[in-house]
Amino acid sequence: MEAIRINVNKDMEGYTFSIGPTIRNRIKSWSPNFRPANHISVNYDIKSDFEVYSDKLESWIYPVLLGIDDKKDLKDKVNEIHFINPLTGELLQAINVEA
Repeated sequence: MEAIRINVNKDMEGYTFSIGPTIRNRIKSWSPNFRPANHISVNYDIKSDFEVYSDKLESWIYPVLLGIDDKKDLKDKVNEIHFINPLTGELLQAINVEA
């Protein structure tokens, strides 16, 4: 098993979460029901408001970005989801899928 890398870019408006074409194709090969997206953009104010009332946004972003209906669908495929700054390679957050 492996980790899935999600790139996190910041700009003037907010954050963009994205996956590369290799990861998209791998996810599609796991099940015809998985429909990964190219990217998801979230404004700063939405992210901060969300985190005041709920959990970290990343725990909700990755199922939508990867196109899965249930987080349990990844348990046999990957160990962790890594949110990475693509400019520096810094690991911003790791989510354990098996937990």
